[in-house]
Amino acid sequence: MPATWPLIAPAWLVRLRLLPSLLPFSRLIHWASNRLPWGEHRGGMFVEAEGADAAGRPIKRSWHLLAERDDGPLIPSMAVEAIVRKSLAGQCPQPGARAAVRDLEIEDYDKLFARRAIFTGIRDDEIDGPTPYRRMLGASWKAVPAAVRILHDGVTRAEGRAKVERGGSWLSRLAGMLFAFPEAGTDVPLSVDFKLSPQGETWTRRFGGRSFSSRQFMGTGRWERLLCESFGPLTFAMALVPEDGRMHLVLRGWSAFGLPMPMWLCARSASYEEGDDRFGFHVEISHPLTGLIVRYQGWLAPASRLASEPPSA
Repeated sequence: MPATWPLIAPAWLVRLRLLPSLLPFSRLIHWASNRLPWGEHRGGMFVEAEGADAAGRPIKRSWHLLAERDDGPLIPSMAVEAIVRKSLAGQCPQPGARAAVRDLEIEDYDKLFARRAIFTGIRDDEIDGPTPYRRMLGASWKAVPAAVRILHDGVTRAEGRAKVERGGSWLSRLAGMLFAFPEAGTDVPLSVDFKLSPQGETWTRRFGGRSFSSRQFMGTGRWERLLCESFGPLTFAMALVPEDGRMHLVLRGWSAFGLPMPMWLCARSASYEEGDDRFGFHVEISHPLTGLIVRYQGWLAPASRLASEPPSA
């Protein structure tokens, strides 16, 4: 659902002549747009090319732009500033009607991006990677800790131990019951079964005698390049961010029954995976209305894997 829907919906009322004008509501609309954070202060784009390298192997390369702190809407006007600065430096554009594809290069924009929270980069992707994690991370796969790569590279079952904490409020307990989250405990036996399919992976986690499942898959459309995880009718979209020796799973969006929902209504998540010698995990889920819902952390070791997939180094 677009962040502008609160304005689009009443505009349709005017178009259908159910309202004469939105002018009497202008103060209310201005107040709401500055105080209700329905959308994000982040925007971006990417340009992608797909083909084959010199050896005939499939390859996909893409250029990405990420704009934070509401700097995205400034980008179109930066072309004017870039041309003015080049003209002042004696590099005036040629006169006349023509294709101006060489008048500005990405290097001209980079100088302006550096003064804003705007970041760009190029990535090479593995088209035929065996798991969603490898395909999504592309060249960044090598930056993921070794034990994390091994667990996400053809393992079908892992076993380990975990510590589980649960929130104490009645709303927190209700949320934990609805999602079948594990009960609190220390040194809890844990196993995770990974079922790989063309549609993604199904994770079945068993904490002691209690289990719950989710489905993970690669996002599309507005969630392109994000890892999506579905728990029944709810889907959460996360960015995979290798940083500081960990792979963080950063929540970027969510939906209910297929409808995108505002982030201010969403549960908060602090999750990461780490480890070069042994896979470690930390998952914490909370909400402003409930406080802590569940926190579980521990370790896992591969117990079985796909016969055709040797562990990656």
